[in-house]
Amino acid sequence: MAAIRQEPGPRHEPETMVTLELGTSVVITGHLAASENLTIHGPFEGTIEVLAHTVTIGRHAQIEARIVAQCVVIEGKVQGHVTATDKIEIRATAQLHGDIVAPRIVLADGAWVCGTVETRTADSARLQVSDSLPVTTVKGPRGQKSPVA
Repeated sequence: MAAIRQEPGPRHEPETMVTLELGTSVVITGHLAASENLTIHGPFEGTIEVLAHTVTIGRHAQIEARIVAQCVVIEGKVQGHVTATDKIEIRATAQLHGDIVAPRIVLADGAWVCGTVETRTADSARLQVSDSLPVTTVKGPRGQKSPVA
């Protein structure tokens, strides 16, 4: 009698979540957009857009920026407007000076916040995010300005 040997099929590893981490010695100024989770541990000045993922502001980070993301976790210092389409979590070590808008907001005991807090439905928050994205204008052939999405 012949033995039947089964070859193992291809293994499917679970997809791991990738997180981009920027350390304390990295200094960035400008517009930062990512399509994966993002953790910032150092200084940043400008705009942060992570529309379908989470932005984490580390305990030692010092951020001066407008932040737009699906979820935002703040552990360090942030100065600027923060908008999330799902949730903003402000942890006990956080210092936030600016307005926050999200459907869900978690504020830990000991966190410091100076600004307005606004909760909205998820659809309303998404609409505000799309309205707040920058519009670039270019000059046409006759010097006329036209918006570019």
